[in-house]
Amino acid sequence: MTGFHNGRGRSRVTASTALLATAAALAVLPGCGGCTKQPEYPPNLTFPPRADRLVLKLPDKPATALNSPMKREEEIAALDALGGKTLDVSTVPTDARAKLDTFLKDTFGTPAAPLLALEGEAATRLRLSDAHLAEGAKLFRRHCLQCHNLTGDGRGTSSNTIPFPRDYRQGQFKFVSHENGKPRRADLVRTITEGLKSTPMPSFALLQEGERDLLAGYVVYLAVRGQVEFESLGAMAAGQIDDPGARVKAILAEWEKTENSPPVPVEPPGEEHGTPAHQASVKRGFTLFTAKADNSCISCHGEFGRKPVLRYDVWGTVAKPADLTQTTLKSGTRPEDVFARVRFGIPAVGMPAHPKLSDRDVWDLVRFVRSVPYRVQLPDDVRSAVYPQP
Repeated sequence: MTGFHNGRGRSRVTASTALLATAAALAVLPGCGGCTKQPEYPPNLTFPPRADRLVLKLPDKPATALNSPMKREEEIAALDALGGKTLDVSTVPTDARAKLDTFLKDTFGTPAAPLLALEGEAATRLRLSDAHLAEGAKLFRRHCLQCHNLTGDGRGTSSNTIPFPRDYRQGQFKFVSHENGKPRRADLVRTITEGLKSTPMPSFALLQEGERDLLAGYVVYLAVRGQVEFESLGAMAAGQIDDPGARVKAILAEWEKTENSPPVPVEPPGEEHGTPAHQASVKRGFTLFTAKADNSCISCHGEFGRKPVLRYDVWGTVAKPADLTQTTLKSGTRPEDVFARVRFGIPAVGMPAHPKLSDRDVWDLVRFVRSVPYRVQLPDDVRSAVYPQP
């Protein structure tokens, strides 16, 4: 998604004058629920074959430094020397690669005419019809191409920022509300609407709701296409018999499973800030957070995030666990947002899920995490532990 960037790779998350003009000039198109007249891709343009390395295995040890915005590809290539494993896709047999490229074009179409030729019923249920995708492609070109690029690889002309724009092509996302790692359509729409705090990803709240939904659908489409290409290239490089058509079916089934899954539980009432019940919940959450156990919260969020342990993510870049003493969380600070992060984790960056915790335990952690930035909300003994006096 586009935004304004300074020379240090940070973003001033503001609405551009172009976006304001777009919002003021909205014109309803048939079947689009209020779409704006959007620029179209040239009809002869095709998706380029993937040329960058696949990250197949991450180093076992923590990272020692954040990425350099200008050395993304070099740092990914260096993972092999650190105990990881990457794949140079130029080593994939030429004839197998040609067959895959033909399959991808026949199945997913082109930027000007995107489609999902297989599994038409699933595509319809997921609102990924040809008509939806065509309108989503136009919106993506106007608002998202600059950072996320044509294939959704996160390597657009304005992508030299930290953190890097999301690469959709493995079908993995950070902020989800279901255990299988796929975001709900609503998760994507909310990210598009609100942006991601403290990152170059701005809010697109000025777009109409129907447009944001079309953008979310097009992101799903790019993710499905990219994941098929990613997994097929890995299989072919390993000399395995590949069936990309079966991959499409399986991947679409994962997205459908997410859409049909139960929602995140509602926050229990009666524990408002300042009440004894809230204080007791915060104390229990503090105890869980600081427990001495494998993959405990404090093991990555050192000093409650002030001294985090850097982790490699599935894209081969470096993720920094959140500083929970700050009032801003990239994934959102609503109770249900924090609940989803604790319950389902952020697998893409190595943050574990906690399926064995009771809902009561998770809500206690939520109450603690949401209170950490505000000293007055912490019980005295918890406050002294989080903010020790020098």
